[in-house]
Amino acid sequence: MHQVSELRRDVRVIDPDQVCDATAVLSDGVQVQHAATVLDALGDVHRLSILLALHHAGDLCVSDLAFAVGMSDSAVSHALRLLRAHGMVAAHREGRLVRYRVTGGLTERLLNVVSEGVVGAVVLHAHGAASDHIEV
Repeated sequence: MHQVSELRRDVRVIDPDQVCDATAVLSDGVQVQHAATVLDALGDVHRLSILLALHHAGDLCVSDLAFAVGMSDSAVSHALRLLRAHGMVAAHREGRLVRYRVTGGLTERLLNVVSEGVVGAVVLHAHGAASDHIEV
């Protein structure tokens, strides 16, 4: 069944099956908006750097993130507030420290794709396992 609303049945289309498919793909406007928000956040070099650092190094506090990405603590905190508001990172307390981690399946998948092109071969030290050698 075609996904054309009654209000638009009089509009001329060239390929009704393709229009139907396109309409069906875009039918969940909330998810399309969420994807646009995630992509927008990834489009900023500072936020992307923060997300890549968290994605590969694991949970980090603001001061460690600031050192790793070359930003001030306040700038990192501001970026993390935005990323938290969009469900891309979560915070958890460990004593007096607040650590951040990447959340959300879409965010994880996109960071994997971006990492393939920008991270390169890196030996990760934090977890001490031989499997922490990443070649992308």
